[in-house]
Amino acid sequence: MLICLLALSLFPALAQKASEPERTPAQRTPLERRILAIINEDPARQALWGVNVVSLRTGDRLASINAEKRFTPASTSKLFPAAVALSRLGPDFLYHTTVETSAPVTDGGSVAGDLLLVGRGDPNLSGRVLPYNGPTKRIRPPTLALEGLAAQAAQRGIRVVEGDLVADDTYFVSQPYGDGWTVDDLQWGYGAPVAALSLNDNVIVFRIRPGERVGGTASIDLEPSTARFQLENRIATVASYRRTSPGRRLTIDRAIGSSVVQLWGELRPNSPEWTGALAMDNPPAIAAEVFREALSRNGIEVRGATRVRELHPGEVADLAQGDPAAQAPPATVLASRDSLPLADSLKVMLKVSQNLHAEMLLRTLGHELRQMGSVEAGLAVIGDFIKENRIPDDDVLLRDGSGLSRQSLLTPSALTTLLRVMYESPHRSVWIDLLPVAGTDGSLLHRLHGRTTRGRVRAKTGGLAGIAALAGYAPNAGGDMLAFAILINHHNLTAGPATGLVDRVVQEIAASR
Repeated sequence: MLICLLALSLFPALAQKASEPERTPAQRTPLERRILAIINEDPARQALWGVNVVSLRTGDRLASINAEKRFTPASTSKLFPAAVALSRLGPDFLYHTTVETSAPVTDGGSVAGDLLLVGRGDPNLSGRVLPYNGPTKRIRPPTLALEGLAAQAAQRGIRVVEGDLVADDTYFVSQPYGDGWTVDDLQWGYGAPVAALSLNDNVIVFRIRPGERVGGTASIDLEPSTARFQLENRIATVASYRRTSPGRRLTIDRAIGSSVVQLWGELRPNSPEWTGALAMDNPPAIAAEVFREALSRNGIEVRGATRVRELHPGEVADLAQGDPAAQAPPATVLASRDSLPLADSLKVMLKVSQNLHAEMLLRTLGHELRQMGSVEAGLAVIGDFIKENRIPDDDVLLRDGSGLSRQSLLTPSALTTLLRVMYESPHRSVWIDLLPVAGTDGSLLHRLHGRTTRGRVRAKTGGLAGIAALAGYAPNAGGDMLAFAILINHHNLTAGPATGLVDRVVQEIAASR
């Protein structure tokens, strides 16, 4: 509430939705006219554009083009769950992953029942190096976190598990995919299914190398290793490439729901290793398989089966609100792993636009603040934040946390209002540090290298087929800090030209006075 009152006192425009009557060219600001010149060029003319630029010093709108219209925002919508998490959970919030049992444990190290691997939404059970320092470096194997938990259990003296090994995924409701995701998203790493117990960003990485001799098939390794995929390897090792384009020399494909992975193409003997990632079909089950193997390597025998415990939507009375009085059954914790602070996780999520992390964050908001780890509860938490900060309800229509949904809608005005609220919040410095830096890191590493933008603009990118977006902060030539949102929908350009148009608008914003 303090943030809300402060923002309203500094920016009265937050208290009411501004109208945007049609204006004549003479009524347009100089910045608007320069932006409209870009919009009216042939490559962009038929697309739908929304632009809003606001002074953070005065609250004045410096440019407004369809700012109150709704657009599909793509990944710029990640700003909402990130802002709410930073404000409600705080930058020091920790994720906890545990190995537990409710069965008796004998002095000889025998668990007389099931052993549970309990996931609670940590998105970084992987080989990713944290804290984020520019590139997203990874160390191998990606299963080190589970190896560490198995080693802890062995150090506690556990030797035998008489019951089953259970992957407990009930911290989240089982909602692996978002409303409005398209079927072609689900095969790839960016559309990986959501789970409370997630491993390696819920992807299987394929590492492909040339065969030992010309005429032989390529060598393929999977990380993490799993027997769930049946590989049909048609990648040949060749002395020279046929007349095919470089982009078609390797192809990987898996039908939705199928365990068969088909691989085609050619590699020369001196070709470098090629990597690709496919979405896991059942992340908690694969995590349990990996953990069982880790237990075995640490001298712990599991005599029962390996299974997954889920919480299905039909088992829940209200998906938007849980029971605060509900208590988990008592359990003995045999091993535990705490994450780095939330701010480190948010930085990865926003810098590289990690979809799975945003979806897990949305459900974590629901669990922690409404006792229900569901999409509905997470969106309700975001809705409460929106109301408190006087952003009109109909300006923010989210259906997921990542922006992968084609059903989510935002106005440019809502994005700049959020940016203004967070700029005046107690978390300003942490918040700004989460965003990609122009020409420097994250999804802006190869963009906005000009003198007025490189290292100065901090903004969240967004892109889907036919959609390009950018929202963030830019200092202008007059020394004012500006919040801006640029959304293009229904363009028919490839990614490079589309982001090039967005970047030209940003350059105009940065050069303005």
